[in-house]
Amino acid sequence: MDFIRPRGPNLCGPPHLCGNNYVLRPLLIGTREVPEGIRMVQPSEILREEHVVIEHLLGVLDGIAEHLDEGHPVPAKDLESALEVVVGFADRCHHAKEEKALFPVLERHSPEEGKLLAHRLHGDHEAFRHLVRGMREAVPKVAARDPAATRMFAKNARTYASLIREHIAKETELLLPLMDRAIPAADMAKLAAEFERIEREETGAGAHERYERTVHALAERYGH
Repeated sequence: MDFIRPRGPNLCGPPHLCGNNYVLRPLLIGTREVPEGIRMVQPSEILREEHVVIEHLLGVLDGIAEHLDEGHPVPAKDLESALEVVVGFADRCHHAKEEKALFPVLERHSPEEGKLLAHRLHGDHEAFRHLVRGMREAVPKVAARDPAATRMFAKNARTYASLIREHIAKETELLLPLMDRAIPAADMAKLAAEFERIEREETGAGAHERYERTVHALAERYGH
């Protein structure tokens, strides 16, 4: 099975506002026969759309950091909600798709350039996780308005946002074009199926849409 998404006028607006409205249809891998008005969604496009959601999340983190630096309190529930999206969406959904599904396939088809790039990007993911662990541990103290914890949280939030933006640029310029060049069509179809499995079984049904709603709600209060 391949994963395709309806494309055409008056459907649901920009991709990042549509949610994951995948439609399962049997496709002939060799011929790529797709019904009229339906277009294949490539795994690289899925990652690009997730980057859009993550960029909105980074604006929220910058806004929270600014509020804290200016001495405005940020409720613990807002800090926890933002970090829930960081962990649940950016890491356990987006990064998980790359580490568990994409990188092994890329390394097989691009054993030099792909393997080196996958190693670099995985190292970035581990650095992000370290930063996020520190922010999560600091939430109770930040909510209690501890000055040192608040300053450190704001600094780490800005650092995380800056590093993720650099990481997204690296993926946009290097990873996504390479995967489209190096991975053949049959393996792309399998990769799309594995992306869907990760989102359905590991991220959880409906979680993607819930995370997007959380980001939009927080952006109204803290977004840049």
